[in-house]
Amino acid sequence: MAITQISRIQHRRGLKESLPQLAAGEFGWAVDTQELFIGNGTVTDGAPEIGNTKIITEDDNILTTANTYTLRGNTNAPVVTGVDSNAPIVRTLQKKLDDFISVKDFGAVGDGTTDDTAAINRAIENTLTVETTGKEKRKIYVPGGVYIVNSGTIKLYPHLDLVGDGAHCSIFRLTDSSQNKLMETADSQGHTSADIGSGGAEKPMDINIQSIGFEMDNKVSAVIISQAEHVNFDACAFTSIYTQQEGLSEDPVGLIEIKSTNALQTKQISFINCHFTQSEYAVNIDEDVQDVLFLGCEFTILYRAFNLGEATDGSTVNKIDGPSGVLIEGCRFDKIDAEAVKIYDAGGTPDGNIIAGCSFRDVGANSDDSAELPCIQFDHANNFAYGNYFHRPGKQANIGGSAYYETPIANAITLGDNQTAINLIDPFTTNAVQIDNQNEPTVSIEYQIKRGTNFRIGKLTITSTVNDVQFSDEFTENGAIGVTLSVLENGTVQYATTSTGSTATFKYRTLYYI
Repeated sequence: MAITQISRIQHRRGLKESLPQLAAGEFGWAVDTQELFIGNGTVTDGAPEIGNTKIITEDDNILTTANTYTLRGNTNAPVVTGVDSNAPIVRTLQKKLDDFISVKDFGAVGDGTTDDTAAINRAIENTLTVETTGKEKRKIYVPGGVYIVNSGTIKLYPHLDLVGDGAHCSIFRLTDSSQNKLMETADSQGHTSADIGSGGAEKPMDINIQSIGFEMDNKVSAVIISQAEHVNFDACAFTSIYTQQEGLSEDPVGLIEIKSTNALQTKQISFINCHFTQSEYAVNIDEDVQDVLFLGCEFTILYRAFNLGEATDGSTVNKIDGPSGVLIEGCRFDKIDAEAVKIYDAGGTPDGNIIAGCSFRDVGANSDDSAELPCIQFDHANNFAYGNYFHRPGKQANIGGSAYYETPIANAITLGDNQTAINLIDPFTTNAVQIDNQNEPTVSIEYQIKRGTNFRIGKLTITSTVNDVQFSDEFTENGAIGVTLSVLENGTVQYATTSTGSTATFKYRTLYYI
């Protein structure tokens, strides 16, 4: 039987502080710190410098060891990060990685099964409530996944910046029927609701949520914004379980509930390019809230999109005036059972709210296929609608209540030569221009006419009832146009032209006072 002899090779070892200069290729082991070194050798041997080089082992913290991170370009050449190419900015790997914070760094899983509530709140709290520890506030990333939020609400602290991979990729989902909200604003000490601001805490402010979806498996609120300022949601989606034509429950809620107090008023809230679907209300505001913007948002499969001032009674604390300065611009409404927007007159003064440049389709059908309710209902005066598009069957009123609104200037309409009592045809609807005597008793039509080299600018003013129409036509022209306007008892606008051998071009805009 062959005998194999194994020799034991000894290297230098001892305390790190006693480690000498090692020979070229010689190993040295620091027994106290469990660090391994190899000798560089001498300069005459070809070493760039005399000394010992540390060898990385499993016991080393690579984040503290790799302390020479420098930004490099696409060509792998160093970028001039310092005053010149010879003085680059050097950072540790630890510092570099800490620039980026993920909820998964705090234990969130995002598998659609694990309850991630505590982990998400831990990420937010430990990133933002750290003024006395030397840590830094920074953006928090939510990687794609479904994060279950069933053990309390997500608190939106001041200065929170939360960003996901997209509203259909990074999703917060509430499945617990015992919870009535998924997220809510909180002050710097974590107080919510009526306790916000107590103990000198900073109010919720400068909050930004981007590219995250919020899903509720019950008819509850996605977000309650209370006593907050400068809160922005961008490219987010909010979804509940309402089905079309379902009707209101006993205690309906909005996907977004916005609240306020006299001491800490909620104002300057914005939703940009967001999607709201399958809820009784998309937005519900009863309290004294100011300046809320909805820009380029989509509202579908809702009982009502905006429910404003229903409980604003003019006497209850925080419900004296109601919502004001709500701007709804460039939004799309589709499959809305009742009114898309309703502003109540319950004793408060919800005014200065504006709907502009929006599109309304399949709105107000309520419980069947025929439109029965206005797309917009202004029960309180001093609210406005401009330049909106209404796609509705029949002749139902687009806007009801007490309001002022106007249509855009129509495309050019050609008026024939030598015509008698011809209906004026709207180029958008291809129907006769006709006033709704029941719902639009006071209307003015601003118009301009060009015929040959002559021009006219005028205003046709109409006041009417179901059985009577009164109108006047005031205008200024640089020469005889030869066009006469009239209004029939049913509200139809007609024109007549003299014989000049030339047609006329007619443009108009209608202003309604309801």
